Amino acid sequence: MEPKIITFNKVRIIILLLMALLFVIASIFIISYPIKIPSLLKYLAGILGILFFGAVFITMILKLARNKPAIIVDDKGLTDNASGVSAGLIEWSDILGIEITSVTNQLFISIYVRDPEKYMQNTGLFKKWMMKMNQSIQGTNINIPKTTLGDDFDELYKLLVLELQLRNGDKIA
Repeated sequence: MEPKIITFNKVRIIILLLMALLFVIASIFIISYPIKIPSLLKYLAGILGILFFGAVFITMILKLARNKPAIIVDDKGLTDNASGVSAGLIEWSDILGIEITSVTNQLFISIYVRDPEKYMQNTGLFKKWMMKMNQSIQGTNINIPKTTLGDDFDELYKLLVLELQLRNGDKIA
């Protein structure tokens, strides 16, 4: 199979980067200015906002700077670099199923694998925690967001389903 390379939608990455920066600023504002909410809640919300959206901001900067493809589909499998908790190479033999899922009106290609823990090994605590959160919310820890891919999302989904069917020997109508 000729490798299929899908790049990031840079405009969407820049928009996500700017939105994350705005939320970091808003979180700093929550901590810094007098707001009529309990101070523990105020500081907790502000610190969590800075940490989460700061991580998103840094991830988007790295996506732009590294200039790696978002997704590579080849004979080995699917190489996922599309999100902040990307799984890397997912071999065809590991993939049990693929479907489009939605969480708060955001679409994902969810990849179900034989051993989800395998894709959490050799990751940092934050990434492992995020992958476990993904698994509890979406039923799998490998989710490719439409947000960073743009128009290639539907094409990628169809390609992955077709390749998985061919590799599993399924008959295709």
